[in-house]
Amino acid sequence: MHIAHAFKVVLASRNLFYNWFSVAIAAMYYLFIHRNATRRELFVRFRCNNNNNYILNLYSYINIISAYYNGLFKLLCNNDLIGRFWGAIDLLDKDGKLVLRTPNGCLLTLDSLDLTIFAETWIHEIHYLGFDLSDWFVLDIGAFVGDTALYYAKRGAFVVTVEPLPNNYEMLLKNLDLNPALKPRVVPINVAVAGENGFMDVKYSGEIDSGASTYTTSRFTARIKSMKLSTLIKELESMGININNFKVRVLKVDCKGCEYEIVDDDALRLFDIVKIEYSGYLVNKTYHVLKEKLEAMGFKCRAWAHNYSALGIGLDRHGTLTCIKQGMLTP
Repeated sequence: MHIAHAFKVVLASRNLFYNWFSVAIAAMYYLFIHRNATRRELFVRFRCNNNNNYILNLYSYINIISAYYNGLFKLLCNNDLIGRFWGAIDLLDKDGKLVLRTPNGCLLTLDSLDLTIFAETWIHEIHYLGFDLSDWFVLDIGAFVGDTALYYAKRGAFVVTVEPLPNNYEMLLKNLDLNPALKPRVVPINVAVAGENGFMDVKYSGEIDSGASTYTTSRFTARIKSMKLSTLIKELESMGININNFKVRVLKVDCKGCEYEIVDDDALRLFDIVKIEYSGYLVNKTYHVLKEKLEAMGFKCRAWAHNYSALGIGLDRHGTLTCIKQGMLTP
C-alpha cells in the first residue's frame, strides 16, 4: 500500500473505531517497518455501543479499513451484527470474537477474508453449478481457505478439498470447524497436485495467500508434497472414497499454473464437469492448450472472464474454462 494512499485509508477509519489513531500508528509501524508481519495483534473498539475490544491481526485490519474506504463495508452496530461487506456478508460478534457470515449462512474466520476471492465466491458466485448438488462429488484443487468447499457443501455436494500452502490449509480447517453441520461432507487434504509425484516449492507472499504458486517469484517458499491427479484418486480410493459412486463428478482447479500439468493426466476422463481457472500468463501459455486436450477427451468447453483481472490480462492467458462431458445435460 502506497504511503499517501494508506494515509487516506487510515484517516477514513476514524469513522469505524474509537481508538483509530493509536491503532493506525501501530499498523503503520508494522506495515512499513516490519513488512508482512500480519500476525501482529491490534486492539480495536468499533464505534458501536457494546464497548467490546476486539483483536485484529494486521491483515484483517487492512481488509476492513480498505473495504470501508472503497465503500464495500458499512458499520451497522445492531446487537451482534457489527457491520456488513458488499451489503451481503455479515461481520458478527460470536462469543466475543469476530467472524463472517455468508449469504447462505456459512461461517468463516475474519482472518481468512480475501476481498477479491470472497466476492467471487459469495457475491458473484463464479463457482455456481446448480442449486441442488446432492449426490455430487467435487474435487476442489487449490482450495485456499475452504470458501469453495463450503459453498459446494452447503448445496449438498460431497467435497474433497486440496490445498498445498500450510497457512491456507490451517485456516481452511478453522473454517470447517465453524461449520459443524457441513464438516462431515468435506475431506481436507494438504498436498499439491502437479504433473509428478514428489515434492515442489510453492511461493507465497503473506500469512495466507490466494495467489500462491510454484510459478511466481513471491518472497516466501514452502516445500510441499506433490502428487499426480491419478495418484490422488487412488489415495481417495484407499480412504474409501470411490468417485464413481456419485451421480455427477466435478473437478474444480485453481492452482495458478499447475493446470497445464494436470490436463495431461488421463484421470480427467473420470469427471463429468471440469472447471479450471487458468493462469497461462504465469507459464506463457494460452487456454487453447487446455481446451484442445479436454475436448480430445470428450468435453465441450468455453472460456469466460470471471473477474476484471481476466479482462485486463486477456482471456487467452487468464480466465475460467468450463468443460462439460458431451452427452451430459447442463446443470
